[in-house]
Amino acid sequence: MAEGREAPERDAREYTVVGVIDDGANLNRAVKEIRDLGVGPDDITVILKREDPSEPEPFPEGTRYIVVPGDRRGLEVPVGFGVVFIIVGIFFAITTPAIGIPALFVFISLAAILFAGSFSRVGLTPILTDMEAPREEAGAWDDEFERGKVLVFVNTAGRRLLRPVREVLERNGAMYYLVDRALRPRALHQASMYRAGGRKKMEGSVSNHSGSV
Repeated sequence: MAEGREAPERDAREYTVVGVIDDGANLNRAVKEIRDLGVGPDDITVILKREDPSEPEPFPEGTRYIVVPGDRRGLEVPVGFGVVFIIVGIFFAITTPAIGIPALFVFISLAAILFAGSFSRVGLTPILTDMEAPREEAGAWDDEFERGKVLVFVNTAGRRLLRPVREVLERNGAMYYLVDRALRPRALHQASMYRAGGRKKMEGSVSNHSGSV
């Protein structure tokens, strides 16, 4: 390189392409094609909902994916404790009214907290909130997720892979969004993160738009 000349500046910014895609064959094909582009296993995360989280997913080995369980998972335990609190409170209210009636109100309050927590939706919102996803887009992603869609997060440093990733998603019938910073999902609120292949469970478990890149 001649003295005084500088190499062209490279775009070192991080980007995330978020695909919203149908579950099934198109999803599996899109994930494989994205990995074939050279996207590493730590730079792609698939988020999907399964009634049986124990079933492995047919993604390329090492691919990270987060399984959000069905909404009723774990419902029986908190509801059971809530019922027990109410029964015990009624028992004390009948046998020893002087202390039982105040205790009944306390037990009812505890039961109400348990019921409210058990019926709260197990979904995508805690994951999106944790990674500070753009609010407007996050609302759309959550709506599509609850309709049965799957989310694919692809991180890349620089713009080189943005167009190829977008083309893979479009070719497989997905909508896509471009976020000009890294979004790295973590497993929260009863969700679990896994690595495909060895079925290894992992611990812990700017302007955005949809359109051409």
